[in-house]
Amino acid sequence: MTSKKALLLIDPQVDFHPSGSLAIPTASSDASKLSSLLSLHPSPFTKLFITLDSHHLYDIAHPGYWVDSLGNHPSPFTLITHSDVASGKWSTSNPSDQAWGLSYTQSLSTAGNFTLCIWPVHCLVGTVGHTVDATVLAGVNTWLGNNPGCEVRWVQKGLNRSTEMYSCMRAEVEIPGDPATSFNEGLMEELNEYEEIYVGGQARSHCVNFSVRDILPEFKGIVKVLKDGCSDVPGFEEEGKKFLEWVEDNGGEVVECGDVR
Repeated sequence: MTSKKALLLIDPQVDFHPSGSLAIPTASSDASKLSSLLSLHPSPFTKLFITLDSHHLYDIAHPGYWVDSLGNHPSPFTLITHSDVASGKWSTSNPSDQAWGLSYTQSLSTAGNFTLCIWPVHCLVGTVGHTVDATVLAGVNTWLGNNPGCEVRWVQKGLNRSTEMYSCMRAEVEIPGDPATSFNEGLMEELNEYEEIYVGGQARSHCVNFSVRDILPEFKGIVKVLKDGCSDVPGFEEEGKKFLEWVEDNGGEVVECGDVR
């Protein structure tokens, strides 16, 4: 008897593919492999989970949230530390957010998380960049057509402008009163229905990385990362390499799309 398999696609969106605002050069190759996997008939998967990175223009990790003493916004890929905010090197554009900026960067430092990185504006709700890459979407629609009655579970993440949310399970810093930033117990319960969980999408160095780190401890021997179905943000290849090593050292597997049947 075949095992019950799910595919979890992390943020397979236009803005992370070539021509997108936060393009990953090899994402198109990943998309082609994922689309081919989704088009297998009969399909190995009985459920698709797809997360969507979802942001506002004014977001703590976008340039417009911050200014220097001259009123200039940070360039993309600027790192902002707690000491930068405390010293006044960077301040929030909206003065009412300054206390939160201090608290937030301190929380990141205390937890040992990524330093706050300012990203190019990306995945704005309502824009083309927020939509699913056409190649991946074609595979999703083929899967839906081949499997009547099956469905996609869509998961939005990142809508709270006051915190980053790399993982599909929780925000980097929880916002009191916003349950969407807390650990997603409901999603964990849904994933618990499957005997194998395959994971791909973008980016391996960040959102795939953090999502799997939250999921794998509960699903040892079940989670399998599709090595050729995800890529690193340029400049963060070492984080991606360490992540794959961590997966194999902590009860997960690293496989290729062609291995899935």
